[in-house]
Amino acid sequence: MAAPNIPAAKQAGLPVDLDRLAAEGDGWLTPEDRYALKTWGVCTQLQDHVFMIRIRIPGGVLPTSQARTIARLGAQHGADWVHLTTRQNLELHWVADRAVRDLLADLERSGLSTRSACGHTLRNVMCSEDAGVSLDEPFDCLPDAVAVSDAIVARSAELNCVLPSRINIAFGGSPRCREDALVNDIAFVSVVVDGEAGYRVHAGGSLGKAPALAIDLADFIPRADAVPAALALTEVFVAHGDLEKPTKGRMKFCIEAMGADAFRAAWQEAFARARRATDRADPVDVALLEPGDRAAAIRRRPEGGWSAGVRPQREPGLASVTIALPLGDTNRSELELVADLADRHGDGHLVLGRDQDVVLRNVPVDRVDAIRLALAPRGLTFVGEGADAAVRACTGSSVCALGISPAPADGRTLLATPGLRRNSALRVHVSGCPNSCAQHQAGDIGLAGTKVRLGGATRLGYHLYLGADLASGRVGELVGRMAADDAPSVLDAVIGTWEATRHGGESLSTTVHRLGIDAFAAALESVLDDRWATGAEPEGTDVQPEVTAVAPPPDGSPGSPGPAPEAVAGGPRTRAATSSAA
Repeated sequence: MAAPNIPAAKQAGLPVDLDRLAAEGDGWLTPEDRYALKTWGVCTQLQDHVFMIRIRIPGGVLPTSQARTIARLGAQHGADWVHLTTRQNLELHWVADRAVRDLLADLERSGLSTRSACGHTLRNVMCSEDAGVSLDEPFDCLPDAVAVSDAIVARSAELNCVLPSRINIAFGGSPRCREDALVNDIAFVSVVVDGEAGYRVHAGGSLGKAPALAIDLADFIPRADAVPAALALTEVFVAHGDLEKPTKGRMKFCIEAMGADAFRAAWQEAFARARRATDRADPVDVALLEPGDRAAAIRRRPEGGWSAGVRPQREPGLASVTIALPLGDTNRSELELVADLADRHGDGHLVLGRDQDVVLRNVPVDRVDAIRLALAPRGLTFVGEGADAAVRACTGSSVCALGISPAPADGRTLLATPGLRRNSALRVHVSGCPNSCAQHQAGDIGLAGTKVRLGGATRLGYHLYLGADLASGRVGELVGRMAADDAPSVLDAVIGTWEATRHGGESLSTTVHRLGIDAFAAALESVLDDRWATGAEPEGTDVQPEVTAVAPPPDGSPGSPGPAPEAVAGGPRTRAATSSAA
């Protein structure tokens, strides 16, 4: 499929014709038409006549009624596969071209939107899963995250034609959120200064082929200024970003070209204008985290005690529980089960996690075990209570038009590696291409799908990244490359080397930086011999994805959604399939 001329598509106004798509299917679409559809969350799959639909969930907070709508539509249109992304979106795959219009209308009737969920747009605005309830978050930043999302998405028709690239925004104040702030285009880190709630502002972070950590813009702005601050950053990005070269369009390249000081000065001027022009109504009241008696919250423990998947909330007697959904895959019966549990034992909402899991909040501690028991027949557990490690993956080449390697399938093979079973807390991030949708440069162990040159032949494989420590301002470094089939052996060798050489409770990242990348590369060379190559690809190696033929649907009809997801990317049906009754 030919690449779109994105600047030309923007200049044309990004028109879409959903009625024609419903009537005729997708055969008439040009590459530019397909790009325009992306700005409505309708993304071309690798296969003909089907699309991925990305649903934006601002802040990741999803009422159970909307969760049930998505579950129903996933079963009706998406081969009963719902995928959770690392940016708190939900995706439906294998949606037939002629069904797209009606599916979008069904979502809109339920209060859900796909607008600006993909393409060069304001992507879903992320928010801490624990905002307002945990012992780490200073206050609930969700109302401000939603306000920023609403303000910019409302201008999608205008902005999507002039934004040089996408904008990723994150809100939160926990240690994890402070790390995430460094790899987002715009980040608002929750802080309290002299009793006033507000944000530290960062800009220009991003991973991918040219990773860059965000710069500081302001040590403190009041909550009421979050929307004008975001609008001002958008204005500067539009004015100074490179609209004509999409590969150089991200905000980090804009900062690099201008210089951090000049970018900061331009933002401060635009911020002053935006504060004058924006209706700065008082933000929604939120409670501040008081020093209080944390011991009281911890003392009221649930059956089984506290853990990574069962955490105390500020209010004694309440807990947040995180349900692991391996690789972010689920289906109708699972999603309906989780919604039932949220209604019965929680606050009627699912909070989509950044690690492709689901959080239920405001659960009385005496009901935690009831949730655990209801999940068990489906093979589901709280995070940290199952045997599987924390493997994160994008959808990969099985369905993504940009994918090179089958990240979910390869991720599943890693779950059973002995090294990960011994160290299930390690974070393994598997991206199907260098674009880092699974943030492979931020995991303890990162794999980026590509074509690799080994032993004189080019094969499907991965680049290995080690040493990420965002709290210390470090992203993962490229160690070398292996064939996809050897990824489990590589992980076991890396983990074994770490176990043999670490000092006390030293993290993998600390061991890597103490010994050096070369030491781990040498260990891999000794284990894999010519099945491993240290360093980057040789100049001239073709690492572009090949267009591979995919078997047609069983009935051969062009409008059929095609093979079920487990046939190409695994899926929740690899777990126990029982009734959703709790």
